[in-house]
Amino acid sequence: MNKKHGHKSIVILASNSPRRRELFSYLGIPFRVVCPGHSEEINRARTFQEVRRVVRENALNKARTVSPMFRDHLVISADTVVFSQGRLFPKPRDEKEAKKFLWLLSRNPHYVYTGVAFVMGDREETIVEKTKVFMHPLTKREIEHYFSREKALDKAGGFGIQGFAGAFIYRIEGCFYNVIGLPLARVRLLLKQFGIFAF
Repeated sequence: MNKKHGHKSIVILASNSPRRRELFSYLGIPFRVVCPGHSEEINRARTFQEVRRVVRENALNKARTVSPMFRDHLVISADTVVFSQGRLFPKPRDEKEAKKFLWLLSRNPHYVYTGVAFVMGDREETIVEKTKVFMHPLTKREIEHYFSREKALDKAGGFGIQGFAGAFIYRIEGCFYNVIGLPLARVRLLLKQFGIFAF
């Protein structure tokens, strides 16, 4: 790693998400992507406290899967879910479920939670970011039209704010990048605690 970043080892981003890879590149530090493969995921929560636990533990599971191969490197991973009305909205299993998700989420404010895990050797740190999202109520025709233009089965809740669904969202409270999948400002601050300085 370049000496100006204050750390001798490369950062490992344990992620299958092209969106997280792009967001992490905005931090301006060298990194390598390693897909975590299969990692145990928790997908049940009914309260805000339980949601925080879910994303934190899921992110840690991903990082712990990769960390043993890179003991001298900082491994970073993340997990994002959507929560509304006492239920989780993970990545939809199919388009039918994605359409149902979007119908429900457009009728109630919902929360996007992202847990980020930082693991280096025996040291583990986590953060959880929450963003509240307000969406205009959508008709079935609008939802059908959306899915004819964009495939969002790989996104929590079945939509991506950075795509066509951005036109449905009239307000957010919190970090915009968190809705995409990585709260950049919080990540940058925690990187500094590991001696890695973005920019």
